[in-house]
Amino acid sequence: MKIFCYIVGAAIALTLLLGCGEAVKTGETATEIEAAKIEGRMAARRIITRQWTDSSALQREIERGRSLRAHYDSLGYKKSVETFDSTFVSTIRTVNPILGKFVEKL
Repeated sequence: MKIFCYIVGAAIALTLLLGCGEAVKTGETATEIEAAKIEGRMAARRIITRQWTDSSALQREIERGRSLRAHYDSLGYKKSVETFDSTFVSTIRTVNPILGKFVEKL
């Protein structure tokens, strides 16, 4: 019984060590990618929940939303940047296709 406990404990420790090593290699974790997705969605919601009468104000808000991805870009997290961008644009495009095309052009 003791040997079985040691084997299970060693297997768990080895799994944890391998999991940590993978996060160090890639630099990005699934949590960071999911956080980028959530931030992209929240930035898009700030844009789609307002009525825009001034296109320059809309453009500034879009640029502000996209500037939030700079955090991931500065860390070199390419997957997080791609996730942020795709979620940002697809959320806007889903709610307002015309506005989505405008955002894609910027």
